[in-house]
Amino acid sequence: MSRFCWSTLAILVVLATGLLLAGQTSATPQTSPQSHEAMGTTSPETHLQTLSEKLNLTEDQKTKLKPILQEQAQQLKAVRDDPSLTPEQKTAKKKAIYETTHDQINAVANT
Repeated sequence: MSRFCWSTLAILVVLATGLLLAGQTSATPQTSPQSHEAMGTTSPETHLQTLSEKLNLTEDQKTKLKPILQEQAQQLKAVRDDPSLTPEQKTAKKKAIYETTHDQINAVANT
């Protein structure tokens, strides 16, 4: 894969991470809880579409990435919804999820 594709993938992951973390630390929510619920069901598809456009993914790569992105969304929702975690613990868990997903995306994108 070219350096451009790697750079684009890295930028997308960093931006997605930043947006999700910014939404978690915002003092005033910009959307209602119902909107967050709805976003969770469409976010993997939107993420996949963005990756597909930026990286020119094949249908096979899209098929392999979809469950990875769905799993990421489920894991992030579980972390967000866990009242027993401190904000620091939530941040650490989300970071680990993003790193794991990034590694999985790279593995698929390089095939």
